[in-house]
Amino acid sequence: MKLMAKVCTLVFACLLLFCSQHVFAATGDQTRQSVFEDGMTAYSRGDYRAAIEKFESLAADGLSAPLLYNLANSYAQAGQTGKAILNYERALRLAPGDSDTQGNLEHIRKEKGLFQEERSFLQGFVTLLSLNQWVAVNTVFMTFFAAILLLPSGVPLKSSFRRGLAFLFCILTVTTFAGVVGQYQHWYDGVVVAGDARLRVSPFATAVPIGSIQEGRLLRPGKEHNGFVLVVDESGRKGWLSVDAFEPIAIP
Repeated sequence: MKLMAKVCTLVFACLLLFCSQHVFAATGDQTRQSVFEDGMTAYSRGDYRAAIEKFESLAADGLSAPLLYNLANSYAQAGQTGKAILNYERALRLAPGDSDTQGNLEHIRKEKGLFQEERSFLQGFVTLLSLNQWVAVNTVFMTFFAAILLLPSGVPLKSSFRRGLAFLFCILTVTTFAGVVGQYQHWYDGVVVAGDARLRVSPFATAVPIGSIQEGRLLRPGKEHNGFVLVVDESGRKGWLSVDAFEPIAIP
């Protein structure tokens, strides 16, 4: 009887712990939802600074495409072009096919004179999926390709059909790998988030500036030194930029 009582007590304790974890999780979700709604309310009444504070507080605990989208909208309305473009780009990393995010991003770039060359077919193809999605799809096709090649000879499958399947999955594997490479090449790109950013010839505050660079520009970063990062802009211009004026798109 004592053993049975101990077992029952243990089971009850486990159930209590399990339920409490779900209650805490639900409470956390409700709290986040409440903060998100407060942010949306602030945005709707034109208090964009308050909306940014609410959305940024949520972003510190976890990101989602809708959260980044609304954060970007708030920054755009507050006149912070760099932060707006940064968060639109981050939202597209999580939801590449979202037309609202893509539309708003193109609108703010056009409005601020941040024109980009028209995307090629390959660039459009690469942005159909996020990096993680391309990796997952590529892994599936590669697995099927390997499985077909390793099928034992005793399996009743016509050799012509087997070769056809192998060829198909080989093509799909190569194609999706191109998507992986294309996304990875731009994974560490960043955005100019300061309004008075200047490129310099060397990584020192006293170095001669070689020109200003517009807030919201996309950059490809290189090495860092002395609080500066070597960047290349969309036109191929190189220079050293203060790390405070640059923020990577890659979600931390």
